[in-house]
Amino acid sequence: MNFLHLKYFLMVAEEKNITRAAERLFISQQSLSNHIGNLEKELEVKLFTRSPKLSLTYAGELLVETATQILDLQSQYLSKVGDINRQYMGVLRVGISYTCGLTLLPEVLPRFKAEFPMVEFSLFEGNSSQLEDELAHGRVDLIICFQPIMLEGVEVIPLTEDRLFLVVPRHFTDQIFGERAEEMRSQYIEQGADINVFRDMPFILLKRGNRVRNIVDQYLSRSDFKPKIALETENTVTTLAMAKADLGIVICPELFLQDIHVPAAQVEEKELDLFPLRDHSANLVAGYRRDRYISHFAERFVSILQEVLRETNSTRQ
Repeated sequence: MNFLHLKYFLMVAEEKNITRAAERLFISQQSLSNHIGNLEKELEVKLFTRSPKLSLTYAGELLVETATQILDLQSQYLSKVGDINRQYMGVLRVGISYTCGLTLLPEVLPRFKAEFPMVEFSLFEGNSSQLEDELAHGRVDLIICFQPIMLEGVEVIPLTEDRLFLVVPRHFTDQIFGERAEEMRSQYIEQGADINVFRDMPFILLKRGNRVRNIVDQYLSRSDFKPKIALETENTVTTLAMAKADLGIVICPELFLQDIHVPAAQVEEKELDLFPLRDHSANLVAGYRRDRYISHFAERFVSILQEVLRETNSTRQ
């Protein structure tokens, strides 16, 4: 049994399809089938049933858990050896939400790869619950998400405290305030918005279970505000696109507004108004398990994240 066999087996177990697994591994279907066949011969068990569709046998299900642990231990060992030798070789496996990844990784990854060219970077994208599950099972080394992390035994490193913003279609503001619209825009940008003014307007929110939705719900509850929900979606980028299309108001952390390239100081020329909300913030953190070895390059990845976020915050001011 070798590490490559285990890696290939886990990919097939995840996809339940040889063709898709082979495409993700960039090898031929025949080569992948040979690897699985050789592993079954070595273990003298069938790992998959192949009809009516590909599925794991009981022995296969047991191997999923064991193989995950073995590859996790291998990754930790390589990280330790790389640190000892100062060669910084190994794999850094990071879990991050789609929107955070879209916002941060284009700045962070080039700096990280320049410092650690021999470190392989592996990315998992998902919602907060999925990220915590990946961390719990040792499939990622770090997760980047908003507080709170519900998983026990996790060390948390603060990254940034982010303001919540109202993203309002510009004509909504005009409709509510009429001739005073420009005056109120300036006031809300400088002093923060009164969400109650928008009580009769439609809102577009992330679906419940999303960590940002939880943060928004806490704010709404504290403000005793019940929004008229026009649409709920899984993706922050979708909510912002819907706001641009005049379908409703969005509430999100300031970090995510980089994706729509509308600095708050330039809203008068755009189709959206961006208003900070008073006395509520979202805390972005990195989390890792206390019982796992964290490599020097993983620590440095977090440091680079902090540097990028400091630069971003200084640009906003």
